[in-house]
Amino acid sequence: MRFLLLTLLMAALAPAADAGVFTTRCLFAEGAKKPILLQFSTVGDEASGWSGGFVRYGTNSRPISLVRMRESHVETAPGRPFAFTTVWLEIVGGQTLGSYEVETQGARINRFVYTHKRSGLGTSFVENPGIDVGADGACRWTATG
Repeated sequence: MRFLLLTLLMAALAPAADAGVFTTRCLFAEGAKKPILLQFSTVGDEASGWSGGFVRYGTNSRPISLVRMRESHVETAPGRPFAFTTVWLEIVGGQTLGSYEVETQGARINRFVYTHKRSGLGTSFVENPGIDVGADGACRWTATG
């Protein structure tokens, strides 16, 4: 079953990666006792509306697959970019372990919250604009010292 899911995800990513937009954002947990670094990467195909993504914690973790569950938008003011709210499901081993709710407007992330499915506890993250993204699309955490 896992092999089938992985094969389907890879097949879906291949055409989207060729025709789509790849973005990476570098965030950190707000108010955490211990620093939590988070790379949030998405890829999408604008023509079809398909998108997928992954998160990676810190510098050595493996990517965790994300599947877009839903997206909504509102117009906040005429002539301004729409505000989008997207909910991403975190998938590990074919199981949904949590969700990420991301609110954006234009290039800004206004809110980014991870909620663990079992405990219901949430962790807020904020973008760290001082972190560079390398040519490979990965956050360069060493820039923080």
